[in-house]
Amino acid sequence: MSVQFKKLKKGQLISLIVAIVLLAVLVPTAIYCGVNKESPSDMIKDVFTSNQEQLIGNWQSDNGLSAYTFKEDGTYDSYISSFSFTATYICDSSKLTLINSATSDSVVYKYSIHGDRLTLTLLEENGSSSEEKEVYEYKRVDNIKAQSILDYLKDQAESKSEESEEE
Repeated sequence: MSVQFKKLKKGQLISLIVAIVLLAVLVPTAIYCGVNKESPSDMIKDVFTSNQEQLIGNWQSDNGLSAYTFKEDGTYDSYISSFSFTATYICDSSKLTLINSATSDSVVYKYSIHGDRLTLTLLEENGSSSEEKEVYEYKRVDNIKAQSILDYLKDQAESKSEESEEE
């Protein structure tokens, strides 16, 4: 089965080429968005904004114990339970370096942002490569609602108690 392009009019040939190009772009885009659970508009925004622009804002872990606020000036606030501090960060391609100037400690993560999810994979800590590639996930939030460890443990105990009662 062969297509005879000589019999197609110029307008038909152009339409066929445009349709093929659109399919070549749209099908992989649809697959990417489906796999990464990301809307096409978020994907386009990701392509046209810099890594640092995507990172700026509030990010909180699902359990509420840790969070970050990344600012345009290269500083960030870190929240761990009810403790917080301010430090600096460097965003380079897919690597994020967090530097605590008070302690000279640094941590390097491979990071990715898909929609409203930030994934951090630990690469090195204080210059030493991490053997365990710990992965942390955060969700973009409007406001950080830090939860103390005591509150977290209380919530966990209550949910286990409720589960026991249901059984």
